Amino acid sequence: MGKLRAAIVALLAFALLASCGLVSACVIESGPQPPPGVAVSAPPPAPMQEPRPPPPSPKSTWVAGYWHWTGMQYTWIPGHWENAPPGSHWRAPSYSMRDGTYFYEPGGWTR
Repeated sequence: MGKLRAAIVALLAFALLASCGLVSACVIESGPQPPPGVAVSAPPPAPMQEPRPPPPSPKSTWVAGYWHWTGMQYTWIPGHWENAPPGSHWRAPSYSMRDGTYFYEPGGWTR
């Protein structure tokens, strides 16, 4: 029974290694990366003016309100306080035009 088990383990190991070789042989080099962001129908409305309340704690970071693209329209995300992940800072969303098309890049915490 020991030899049978060893043979099965060896066969499975061989199959795994062989499949890895086949998978890596199928990699296709990609061309240029698509531009970052999501193509949108138009630029966002002007930012809304809103008061900044006092921070809830000394470690809180203010995230200013911004227009977020939902896939169909812009929705206002009100400004708010958040606790930043350690070593991170908030990158606000950006909106740009490239080759006649508007693009929205979501914001988020970056290191």
